[in-house]
Amino acid sequence: VQGSLFLRPDDRRRVALMLAIHAINRRYGRDRVRFAGTGLDRDWKLKAEFHSPRYTTRWDELLRV
Repeated sequence: VQGSLFLRPDDRRRVALMLAIHAINRRYGRDRVRFAGTGLDRDWKLKAEFHSPRYTTRWDELLRV
C-alpha cells in the first residue's frame, strides 16, 4: 500500500504500519483495513467479457487458421 507518491518510503514507522496493514488484510481478507480515501463502496466490477485471450498459456484459446 502506497500512502503518497511524495512521502519517503524508508520511514520506519510508515514501513511498520504498511506491514501491519498487509498482515491484517492477508489474515482477514482483502481490504479489511484500508485508507479512508479509498471510500467504502466499490461501484465498479470487472467485466469478464473484455479479457484478452491467453494464447500462450491455454491450448484451447490458440487461434485456428
